[in-house]
Amino acid sequence: MALVPGRRIRLRSRGRCVRKRPPGVGAPGGRELRRISNGRDLHRSAVNAVQKLLRVKGGLKAYCESPDMLLEAEGARECPFCGDGHRLRLHGHYSRFALLPGDQEPQRLPIRRLLCARTGRTVSLLPDFCLPRRQHGPAIVGTFLSRYAEGAPLLAALRAARPDAPGHSVAQSLRRGFLTRAGPIRVYLARLRAQVLEPPPSPTGRRREVAALLVGLCHGIATAAEAFVHHGVDLHARFQIGLA
Repeated sequence: MALVPGRRIRLRSRGRCVRKRPPGVGAPGGRELRRISNGRDLHRSAVNAVQKLLRVKGGLKAYCESPDMLLEAEGARECPFCGDGHRLRLHGHYSRFALLPGDQEPQRLPIRRLLCARTGRTVSLLPDFCLPRRQHGPAIVGTFLSRYAEGAPLLAALRAARPDAPGHSVAQSLRRGFLTRAGPIRVYLARLRAQVLEPPPSPTGRRREVAALLVGLCHGIATAAEAFVHHGVDLHARFQIGLA
């Protein structure tokens, strides 16, 4: 029987019906993230790191002119798989799309890939205006969640950051991705400051959950967009996860 994306298949196994998703459907990584509620098991996932998120001086224009500028970043070529942090080999480039705030055109970016010759595993160097495994960048996600916490409807909040946002499901996915990471984000914020900052009293439900995290992330930074770019790098370096 042909596989249809999104369709569940029933298989018979020892007299029982077993539900199984077709290959590539679903996101088991999300379930794993939901089990991460504190800092105890977070370092364990670092051994599986295949991406490094690095700060870019000069933004998108500077990066497009010289993608290999990230090779000069501190720790960029240190191996995350081997204990001695030996130097990784250059291993070509690949392309990925990135969505940026406002009406900016989607960007096709060259991404530098590195190789650990001992393990055969690769590491990709991502600029800070990208989110790992998301086309929407951190500036979009920060602006979107900020508007949502202030009371805007979900899709309207996303379109305030990216007017051509395709639909409600994308906004739901970004919000869910952010809240799924609430535990690691709280651990990260606790390391920055001892006092927990309370959100405004008005939001309720999921808005209040989002607002509570935003208060900590945006403290001392002018905009949510800037805060998400700034903290996205440090959070990924610490826990190997993006902000959404």
